[in-house]
Amino acid sequence: MPIKEKPSRTYLMENQDEGKRLELKTDKEAVKRQAAWAGIGPGMRVLDVGCGTGITTKALAELVGPNGHVTGLDFSAERLATAHEQYATNNIDFVHHDIQQPYHSVQLYDAMWTRFFLEYFRAEQQQIVVHSIASLKPGGIACLADLDNNSLSHSGMSKRLQQTLLDVMSRLEKDFDFDPYAGRHLYGHLYKLGFLNIACTAEMHHLIYGEIEESDSYNWQRKVEVAAQKSGCPFSAYEGSFEAFHHEVQAFMNNPLRFTYTPLIIARGTKPI
Repeated sequence: MPIKEKPSRTYLMENQDEGKRLELKTDKEAVKRQAAWAGIGPGMRVLDVGCGTGITTKALAELVGPNGHVTGLDFSAERLATAHEQYATNNIDFVHHDIQQPYHSVQLYDAMWTRFFLEYFRAEQQQIVVHSIASLKPGGIACLADLDNNSLSHSGMSKRLQQTLLDVMSRLEKDFDFDPYAGRHLYGHLYKLGFLNIACTAEMHHLIYGEIEESDSYNWQRKVEVAAQKSGCPFSAYEGSFEAFHHEVQAFMNNPLRFTYTPLIIARGTKPI
């Protein structure tokens, strides 16, 4: 597995269980359906930017078939080691690379795919897209997918919890370069780069009501335990107690009266010749 330059930033959700969260929250069939909508199909060479533990890379490889090839790209050597162990095959490989620098490949790609990744680069999203398409051939497809209004759309939540979540998100934007509104910016990134045949679609990534599924519960629990705790929020509405805030989040998410949703926006376009 080739090793590129050492990463120069810290991933917001970095923790020892992040690989598990990424695996549990990924629906392979949804990945294949969304990628097929973008125009990714049999026989294509695809670059999966921000591949994590490789489950999306595996899904894309199933879509392109044995005559295609998918390269998973990520800056975490630990998660890439897991990806290589679990998913590396004749038509899948993994490369360690920090996408804050352009990724150059001798053999160009027919498509570039990235999902739930640009949200971690609020100020540099446009440049990250530029770096991600450095090895995309002219006429190739770029597909960008990300959440919008991330973790902020709820009904049945107390006012203090709602205000604290807004404070947490504001601090993540300011101090951790996180973008909870990444989805609405995807079209603009492709448009500014002169991409052709741009198309956009939207669907629900989370639509949670009634009894919560285990994967959704775990995802939310890890978001709170990792991102919210890192945010620097003083949790003033909870007398400075993160534990009290965490308890109320858990109670809210476990309440079948709760309603919460997060839209996913997907944009695709073809690289100009």
